[in-house]
Amino acid sequence: MTSLHTADKRRPMGKVCEQVVATVLIASRWLMAPLYLGLIAALVVVIAEFFTELVGVAGSIGKLHSSEMILAVLKLVDLVLLANLLLIMLFAGILTLGVNILVENHPNWSRFMGEVDFAGLKLKVVASLTAIAAVGLLESFVDIEQASKTDVMWEIAILLAFVVSGVMLAWMDLLVARRQE
Repeated sequence: MTSLHTADKRRPMGKVCEQVVATVLIASRWLMAPLYLGLIAALVVVIAEFFTELVGVAGSIGKLHSSEMILAVLKLVDLVLLANLLLIMLFAGILTLGVNILVENHPNWSRFMGEVDFAGLKLKVVASLTAIAAVGLLESFVDIEQASKTDVMWEIAILLAFVVSGVMLAWMDLLVARRQE
């Protein structure tokens, strides 16, 4: 009777293994933390590049032709879009790591970040990439005499690929939402 009683108290080996695997998988999300720290470093680099470009533009006021000024401003816009993409990924990282304490202690979190789920994150990333590609293409059109026609065609193709990808992702999310209703 004693051995039967002890066997009832022990958890089956399968349940113990399942618990260990689940714990390891959940803890593995912290392997992403160094990557998110790297994105913060990349954001600092983008900010430094932005201000370097801005100082260059400010120092060139009156010396640049209108097309050169447009290109300089588009470069600044491109850097801002890139910084926004990095921020989107960093805020997704906060959610991925499950750092709820940070979110709970910042009452304005949902106001400036919005509701972020995987579907919304995909669309925000594709929209950011599309905007970056569009600015790159606009830069080529402003300086079309210097641009390689092949490069411009590739830029158009890449932009269209991002647009089609965004539309397809949004359409798939819509189909999933309708199916869940």
